[in-house]
Amino acid sequence: MHYQPRRTLGLLVGAVLGLWSAAVAVLLVNAGITGEIGLLQLGTYVGAIAAAALAALFGYWCYGLATLSYQLDRNGLVIQWGTTRQVIPLEAIERLVPGRSLDASPRMRGVSWPGCHVGRADLDRIGEVLVYSTHQSQEQVLYVMTGQRTYAISVENHARFAEEVQRRQELGPTAEVTHHVERWGVAAQALWSDRPAQALIGVAIAAAVAMWVQVAIRYPDLPATLELAFPPSTGAAFASVVARDAILELPRAATALLTANLALGVLAHAWSRAAGYVLFLAAAGVQFAFFAAFAIALS
Repeated sequence: MHYQPRRTLGLLVGAVLGLWSAAVAVLLVNAGITGEIGLLQLGTYVGAIAAAALAALFGYWCYGLATLSYQLDRNGLVIQWGTTRQVIPLEAIERLVPGRSLDASPRMRGVSWPGCHVGRADLDRIGEVLVYSTHQSQEQVLYVMTGQRTYAISVENHARFAEEVQRRQELGPTAEVTHHVERWGVAAQALWSDRPAQALIGVAIAAAVAMWVQVAIRYPDLPATLELAFPPSTGAAFASVVARDAILELPRAATALLTANLALGVLAHAWSRAAGYVLFLAAAGVQFAFFAAFAIALS
């Protein structure tokens, strides 16, 4: 039996929030393009990137909500959310508790807006709960309790669902099913649980941001033309006079290399963690090198 909860409200709210985030990103990019180089312009670009990332997240969450379903057969209950499936053996289900029988609403940690609730929650009488629900009130929630974990779902007719579970439990399973989680696509990437890789990516991005902060602080005070010498000394073998805009080629090249290194690192990490670490470390090293090069060029 296939159950799919009502998702209209959740999809509508999620789409509005996603489109709003995308519109903010476009407006911030436009403000950055027309603004003068400085900390304010850098702030608008950082805000645009954050808004674009949020819009992408809302798009992914809406996709998950659109695919949310509960599949019940003699072997188990399968909760599908996007590229994740929670597989619960039917024989492991011990109790079904309607939300209306509980005094308090769950305290959510995760994705939650009207018509969409996915994540973890804590209930005083039950403990930690995995939530995959579109409920608008506590009365619409049904708690599926097993010996290992409790799940919160939303089905329209709690009594009928309980009858279907009991009937299939009495018939017995047709195959052996274990309690497990299946992931594929984006959700299956090992990078989400690899703290060292995430730390290296964070260091690389922080170094790139620090370089652009240096640019934003120093660029407005530069003269219209600059004399660049290599090596930077009075007896330089090479020197040229350039417009101050030319100095921006350094951070732009660094950002392009950062993007390429991180993209290749993510792909390599899926094949070999060591290869991913090398590319992430190289990304951080390149950013620090460009940071130093920019500082030397203006010294």
